[in-house]
Formats: sequence, C-alpha cells, structure tokens
Amino acid sequence: MIAQVYGKRGASALHRYDPRAKALLLLAFLVLFFLPIPVWHLGAYLAVVVVLSWIFLGLINTLRPIRLILPILILVLLLTPPFHRQGAALLAIRGFTVLSVSGLLLALRLIVRFSGITLAFYMFIGTTDPDDLILAFRWFRLPYSVSLVLSLALGYIPTIRNLDQVRDAHQLRLAAGVEGIDAAEGHAQKRGLFKRLREAVPILTSVLIVSVRRIPTLAMALECRGIGRKNARTSYHTLKSGGAFLRDGAIAAAGIAVLVVSVLLFP
Repeated sequence: MIAQVYGKRGASALHRYDPRAKALLLLAFLVLFFLPIPVWHLGAYLAVVVVLSWIFLGLINTLRPIRLILPILILVLLLTPPFHRQGAALLAIRGFTVLSVSGLLLALRLIVRFSGITLAFYMFIGTTDPDDLILAFRWFRLPYSVSLVLSLALGYIPTIRNLDQVRDAHQLRLAAGVEGIDAAEGHAQKRGLFKRLREAVPILTSVLIVSVRRIPTLAMALECRGIGRKNARTSYHTLKSGGAFLRDGAIAAAGIAVLVVSVLLFP
C-alpha cells in the first residue's frame, strides 16, 4: 500500500540500513533543524541531507519532495519579510521598510528548516519497509497499535499528494488525442492566475475523493493486522541482530556524535 522510493540503480545501502539506527539519525537531524543556530549552520545540515539523498536516491528523487513543497517555500519567502521589518533595511520605499536583514534571515531559516525536515522524512519513509518500521517502533517499546498507526501515518501522508496522476487523468478526459493534449497544454500556458485557481478546484476535489475512497482499504488493512484483538501477537519477521546491528548502531552513534560536536564548535 505504501510505495517505496528507490535510487537510480535500485535499492541502495540506505534501504538496507537498520531502521532503528535510521530512526535515531532522523531524530537527531530533526532536533538540529529546530535549534536556534545561525542560518548558514542550518544550511550546512541541509546540504548534508541533500548530498546523502543524491548519493543514495539519485537526483530525481531528491528534487521530487522539494518540488512538492515549492509553493509553500515561495509563500514563506514572499510573506515572511513584510511582517518582520526590524533591523537594517535592505529595501525601503519612502521611508517604509519593505525588506530588512532580519526578515530575510528569518525567511531563509524557515525555508531551510522546512526543506531539511521534509527531505529527511522523505528519505526515511521512502527507504524503510513498513514492516521494518513497525518492528523498529516496537523495539523502542512502543505498543503495537501505536507502532502501526505511526507507520501508516508516516507512510500514507506522501501518497495523498498525487496531483500529477489526477491532473493527467483530467487532461486525458478533456483531450481526444495527442493533438488535443498539445492544445490543452498550450492553452494552459496562456491562461491567467485566477483561471488556473478556478480550474484547480476539480483536481483538488478529485484528490479529496481518492483519499476518502482509501478509507475502507485502510480499515481492512488494520483489521488484517489484528487491531482490536486481545491475544498475544506473533511475528515471522525480525530485524537485524548481532554484528550487522552493532555496525549500523556504531555508524549512527558516530554520525550523532559528529553532529553534536559541530553544534558545540560552531554555535
């Protein structure tokens, strides 16, 4: 039910990495992105996440989540500076500060923070098998119901944003052939902003309908997983143990130590 994200050559080393160690690294990066540290320091962490995603998932899968949140990033860049005009002015019109240094830095901080968190979660969810994710949560002593709900919630949210498929379906219904599709694309480039927003209503409605129609499937999946039963659960799948687990845990501990040292040395 949850699509996996693979790199350009199939499953990467990040897919085979232990989900427990991966969860600890994700938590460390989330804490770092929320720390009140300089913007350039946050940018360095974002660069690390981008490079790791590029190496293990490829450029296309790295740009995909950024493209999805690009409208939000643009709104943050446009709307944040006007409401934070303290400090030195970068752009002023007749004495009215339109853009200040503090407002620009705050907008950049929010953009870097939101991009880093989004990309880190995208790598974690897209490279972790749902069954392994549940077992990892249970290894941290979370109840099975809580582990299953977290796994479904984290993995199901990205599937809601299927605007590309819905948009293609609407274009196919409006066009009779390749010529019609080309004409529709040419018309889309000429229409104005308000018309685009008005035409987006059917697409958003279709996305909502698709999401609602998935509720019975999700309910049946929960029933098949034994939600609501009182008997003890059994498991036919286990996570890595022994040397492989110690190796992945040592890599995670070393990575977290490097992040902590970087925060202490460059506050």
